[in-house]
Amino acid sequence: MIKKFFVFVFLFVAIGFCGEFSHLEGLGIEYSYHYLSQPRPVRIHVLKINLTKNQVIPTVIAAKDPDGSGPAEAALTDPFKLVEGRNDIIAFVNTNPWDSFPDEKGERNRHWYEGQLVDIMGLVATGGKIISPAGDGCTSVWSDISGKINISKLPDYKTLVEGVAGWYQIVKDETIIPKQSNQLNPLTGIGTDSTGYILWLVVADGRQKGFSEGMSHWELADFMLKIGCNNVALMDGGGSTIMAIRNEKGCWQVVNSPSDRVLFIKKIRPVPVILGVRKK
Repeated sequence: MIKKFFVFVFLFVAIGFCGEFSHLEGLGIEYSYHYLSQPRPVRIHVLKINLTKNQVIPTVIAAKDPDGSGPAEAALTDPFKLVEGRNDIIAFVNTNPWDSFPDEKGERNRHWYEGQLVDIMGLVATGGKIISPAGDGCTSVWSDISGKINISKLPDYKTLVEGVAGWYQIVKDETIIPKQSNQLNPLTGIGTDSTGYILWLVVADGRQKGFSEGMSHWELADFMLKIGCNNVALMDGGGSTIMAIRNEKGCWQVVNSPSDRVLFIKKIRPVPVILGVRKK
């Protein structure tokens, strides 16, 4: 059944959304919205970024380290606070998974609140400075001094400029890696073409019955392969999944529908790090 996922898929671009972001085309950025009606409703948001235009670069923005040399690498922060005052940032998505620290009873609070101290999983680097080392079984997504985007277990620390990490690689050299979970969730993926100079940021909404019910890892990999990705890393998902873009008026617009709720009202989850797209 899952192999027939795209047989009955209906894809369309929402003109209203694209019109709001047509001002980004001169920067080599294309936004598109896709709706999959089968085998379940799924709403997907895609940013395709042509880095050869030399107009924008990916930039990692991490929350502040709250305890210096202590064990925490960041305090969970509203992503819009991370870009506050950064008029050069025109879009962002969530990236790394993380975990809390055990209390005296060995229990972890995973109800995620702003200011919570966390240990970031996998690589976080910006401007060549390492904030969180690669590892934890995660896959690194990193830019080198030439501006190329690479997806690999470990970065080349000699040429590393910006870097984040996801759970693992779900597409490698145009081949889906058969390790994926069949659970349906909101998902975030980062992909590249064979050159590493075309970058895709993809967010699929989920956990919203009848509106957007989510994708499996295999389905996200298949979708991103079909839109042109040669390599794809699966980032953190669930309630962390978010994509925001500045509209024509310069105001931030969350284009996806985050799944967290408080009294049935959408809630944006605080995160430790985001990948932004910055004007040069």
